Amino acid sequence: MIPLTTMLILTIILSAIGTQAQEQQQLLQLGQEVYENHCSDCHRSNGEGLPVKFPALKGNAFVLGDPKPVLDTVIHGRTGKLGQMPAWKEFLDNNQIAAVVSYIRNAWGNKAPTLRPEDVAPRRKN
Repeated sequence: MIPLTTMLILTIILSAIGTQAQEQQQLLQLGQEVYENHCSDCHRSNGEGLPVKFPALKGNAFVLGDPKPVLDTVIHGRTGKLGQMPAWKEFLDNNQIAAVVSYIRNAWGNKAPTLRPEDVAPRRKN
């Protein structure tokens, strides 16, 4: 028989896991909304971008790698040989940026850790 304290600890752990999963799902749903409203015109709703103009996000090593450069790109924008990406720091809050970056890192078969709003705040200063 399992002791009562062990059962209580297991219940707390399972509840925390369920809460985290729900929060992550909500974050990804918000990210999808932000993406569809602000990003899909260029990067397409399927994440495949437009060749020579807007890079694909689906399967993109840059998107799946270190999240800091991805955050910097979303926050501060980018100019390069593939074109320009606008800076979103004036239009999206930390929660929205964490959500959309988490979404692109986990949509279309991509698999990478999600982010939190706390991950975004320090990148705004760079």
